[in-house]
Amino acid sequence: MLAMAMACGRGDRAAGNGGGGNAGAGASSGASNELLIVGYDREPDTMNRYATHILEDIESCVVEGLVTNDERMNIVPLLAAEIPTLQNGGVRVRADGGMDVTWKLRPGVTWHDGRAHTSADVQFTVAAINKGDWKPESVDGFDRITSVDTPDSLTAIVHYKEVYAPYRLQFVRGTLPKHVLQGRDLNSANDYNRAPLGTGPYRVAEWKTGEYIVLERVPNYWRGAQYPKIKRLLFKFLANTTTRINQLKSGEVHMVALVPWDKVRELRPVSSLRLNQVVGNGYEHVSLNEKRFAPFREVAVRQALSHAVDRELLVRTLLDSLVQVVNGPIQPLSPVYEPAVRTYGYNPATARSMLDAAGWKPGADGIRVKGGVRLSFTIITQAGFAIRENVAQAMQQQFRDVGVEAKVQLVDGTSISSLWFNGDFDAMLHWWQQGADPEITLFFAADRMPPAGRNINYLADAALTTLLYQSDRTVDEAKRAALLKEAQRRVAELAPEIPLYNTAKVDAIPARLQHFTGNPTNAGPFWNVHEWELVAK
Repeated sequence: MLAMAMACGRGDRAAGNGGGGNAGAGASSGASNELLIVGYDREPDTMNRYATHILEDIESCVVEGLVTNDERMNIVPLLAAEIPTLQNGGVRVRADGGMDVTWKLRPGVTWHDGRAHTSADVQFTVAAINKGDWKPESVDGFDRITSVDTPDSLTAIVHYKEVYAPYRLQFVRGTLPKHVLQGRDLNSANDYNRAPLGTGPYRVAEWKTGEYIVLERVPNYWRGAQYPKIKRLLFKFLANTTTRINQLKSGEVHMVALVPWDKVRELRPVSSLRLNQVVGNGYEHVSLNEKRFAPFREVAVRQALSHAVDRELLVRTLLDSLVQVVNGPIQPLSPVYEPAVRTYGYNPATARSMLDAAGWKPGADGIRVKGGVRLSFTIITQAGFAIRENVAQAMQQQFRDVGVEAKVQLVDGTSISSLWFNGDFDAMLHWWQQGADPEITLFFAADRMPPAGRNINYLADAALTTLLYQSDRTVDEAKRAALLKEAQRRVAELAPEIPLYNTAKVDAIPARLQHFTGNPTNAGPFWNVHEWELVAK
């Protein structure tokens, strides 16, 4: 009940101070250290970082991880005092094949209610996720933890049943406050899920459903009284890209994270803005759901569809050459990237020949049929995202040219997250923004279908699964790289999805905003929001 009382109190104070009502005044006078208004493409499904199915930009301003990723893709300590390694004694591989990781926590960190952040919170978080009566977005890594010891308030020793190479990012989403959530049903803890208690530079002041979330600076932030520099952040939910960009140009919003690529040229002449561009550690692709649409279980069908898409044309015409065609889930930014994989150049004749050989023959209407089943499916993608709508429509025609019917369904950005998590789609055009660690087990291992992971292709390949777990179970970087490169080659052969292009991350920010760096990983551009500051012209 403490968290609920705090949440209500914060909302009341925000309303008393103007809350969202001050947003208009802030916009008319421009961005300032009093208020920064962010045009955001969707409303969060929850503020619980472990439960959300979308990027955690807003949540990460409130709830900090033990680590984060910086702008150079380094994993750096945040609430942890250091990153545990074999070299500093923080990681120990046991004789029984298991592994112990000792996290030393940063002293002096407090939750927003003044209570100390301790190792008991780490222990509670693992227990809450592994208990089984709550469905977080993923249990990957946590299901390999057998127990957590807390020899003192700033030491958490995490015991794994096996070596787990991506351990450094285990707590990138932070910890749950034991003193608030112990004994509660996390599925119904809506006070926390809408206004979580965190350790970050901001807390939720107001959430007006369908319109905005206001975050306000917390007093006595552990980094020092000078942080954060900006008092309030207002995230305004604007699903339509044109509306979002028009409000940015008019000053109704001050910043847009992840500017749609078709709007970059339009914003370049705006002198009050700076376009910060980094190559993203992610990729746009079409997920092919083998559970929902049976023809996708045939590798020949998946490979043929890959040959049917003219990716170079999409990049050149629809994306203004801001991105590059890619051939798999691990991007060139990663040291384990494997370029020598099977590729699927645009070749509709090859696509038709492969489908013919697989028994998919054109029907009376030109759409291929096999065993009474038409090769007809629906691609879902995010409504209001003009680039994706255009790409989906272009692919629709390219598929039609080889005798495949692809219908396009537009879904709002919040609802689409539950559809992919539940597997309620045939195919989906979307991206994965990935972290600094190259682990892809979460996306392709047979036992990582939701809710255990993000294998929303529902691919079940024993050889690939074995490779992925072998890569997870070695802390030798060279051996792990070799395994992951082999896994990339296997993914390319199986073609469980259609990779399209990488993600150029362009953020439009006030020209006067200092210390903004952007971020290539799924840590997002708000990873160092406490440092941001608006300076005078």
